Order: sequence, then C-alpha cells, then structure tokens
Amino acid sequence: MHTKRVLSGTMLAVQLGLTALIAFGPALPAQAAGVAKFDKAGELVRPQGYREWIYMGAPLTPNDMNNGKAAFPEFHNVYIDPASYKHWKKTGTFRDGTVIMKELVSVGSKQTASGNGYFMGDYIGLEAMVKDARRFGDQPGNWGFFRFTDEKNYDFNAMKTHARANPAANCASCHQASAKQDMVFLQHYPVLRASKP
Repeated sequence: MHTKRVLSGTMLAVQLGLTALIAFGPALPAQAAGVAKFDKAGELVRPQGYREWIYMGAPLTPNDMNNGKAAFPEFHNVYIDPASYKHWKKTGTFRDGTVIMKELVSVGSKQTASGNGYFMGDYIGLEAMVKDARRFGDQPGNWGFFRFTDEKNYDFNAMKTHARANPAANCASCHQASAKQDMVFLQHYPVLRASKP
C-alpha cells in the first residue's frame, strides 16, 4: 500500500511539473507543422522522397500551342506531402505547413506507337511552394516559392540542396490572378478536386 502511495505521489508531482512547464515555461516559436525544413539562413532544404508523396497531376502548356512562347513549356509533375493531403481531404483547405513540389520535365517525343501526343522527356527543374504563416505571413496566402535549379540553365543533376525564397512578384502574381483556390491551380488537379469534401 505504501508503494502505491509513493508511486501515485510521484506521478502526481511529474504531472504537475509538466503542466507548470507547459503553462509557464518559455514559449517556443510557432512553426508550421510539416515536412519543410529550413537552414539557419532561412533557406528551404530540398525535400527528399517527394516522389512517394501524393501525385496531383502534370499540367503542360507546350510551345507549339502558344506561338512558340509558352511561359512554362514543360510538363509539371506536381506532388503534395501526405499529411497535407490528408488534411485537404478532411477540410478542403491547405494547412499551414503544406509543401507542394513541382518537377519540370521537358517535352520529349511527340509520336509513339499509340499515336501523336506530348510525351515526357528529361527532368530539367525542381521547384517548391511552402505554406507557412510564420515565415511568409507578409506574402499572398502565406506561401513561399523556391527553385532548386538554375532558371536559365536547367540541369537536374546539378540541383541545389538549399533554396532561398523567390521574390513574391516572380511567382505569386500569376497564382493570385489565375489559381482556383489559395494560390493553387486546383482547376488543373483532378486528384484534389475529386477528394475535396
């Protein structure tokens, strides 16, 4: 009986101590819960394993359908992190901490055994967008945009391991003007539309 009282008293002391620490301890800086990791300089560390995330789709605006001047003439293989996709399916919103990765893939062949079309060529770029109210609270939708490959000399094999946030004007204006929901081109991603509650 004495042992039970000692254990109960010890457990109560631990619980009270933890409660006091949570209530009165130093406040931890708010950080978006997600897979995005940032270095000390505030640069996004290139996410690993994103090809195992949820595949959203692959929009394409080829040059030959845009007078040879498509703004983005490559395929965009787009992925969302699994925890954010799970949140999306429950709420129809992008949670703080959402990471969306975009692989740029050149247009390869336009002919194959099954007929004419647009078929993927080589990987030429990698970009990301991260929703983080603490880091990007002054940006449209709290989104930050990142590029891991050189814009003028795409080399997928020479990707950077860290990337600074691009100026909002470089990316956000197009997303603000044309994206269907919260800076995301929902109209191009049937996977998201079909799973929205």
